Amino acid sequence: MKNSTSTKESIIEAALYLFHLKGFHAASIRDIAGRAGVNPANISYYFKNKHGLLEYCIVTYMEEYTALMNETVARAENIGSAACMFEMVHNILHFQRRHFLSARFIFGEFSLDSNLNREILSTYLAKERYYFEALIEHGIKTKAFRPVSVPSFILQLKGLLSAPLIHASYAAELLHIFSQEAYYTDQYAKQVNSFLKSSLMIETAAKTTLMEIKALA
Repeated sequence: MKNSTSTKESIIEAALYLFHLKGFHAASIRDIAGRAGVNPANISYYFKNKHGLLEYCIVTYMEEYTALMNETVARAENIGSAACMFEMVHNILHFQRRHFLSARFIFGEFSLDSNLNREILSTYLAKERYYFEALIEHGIKTKAFRPVSVPSFILQLKGLLSAPLIHASYAAELLHIFSQEAYYTDQYAKQVNSFLKSSLMIETAAKTTLMEIKALA
């Protein structure tokens, strides 16, 4: 018999799998309960209904994601903006890899217009924008980054960071690249870092940062 923690986790895992496979509206409470091996009443007990389960999945993911960004940006004063940006890219890409089903489903949900999505856009995605802005502006101020249009650069960076999720099927079926693999994520992070070095970072800051990273490896 499952304890309360494992029951809740089983429901969340089953829901994310079925939401990703079928879509939110096509996945029923009975489907989720069947895959999780629990009684449908358990879902009502923990989450009230399917919308409550959806909200829990999105909020939990976004809380962890923005907390990770906050912790990373806080290191900019100590390690410098360039190193912090490299670390941010690594942390975000690997966070998405570890939570692949959650990340891919949630990115799809953000494209839909709903009250829940609007609430999240005004809270968690606003936090995300703030952390990117803070890091880029810190880098420009400390002469580690070139003066760029911060909103435009955030849009470019977001596109690169979300590509492994948005194009996961294309990557797997046509390029034989699997977004859930750590090796692929590391290789992709190197490509993003190359973009950052050429389009954002002052050459001396980027070189110094890479030398420091190699020395610590």
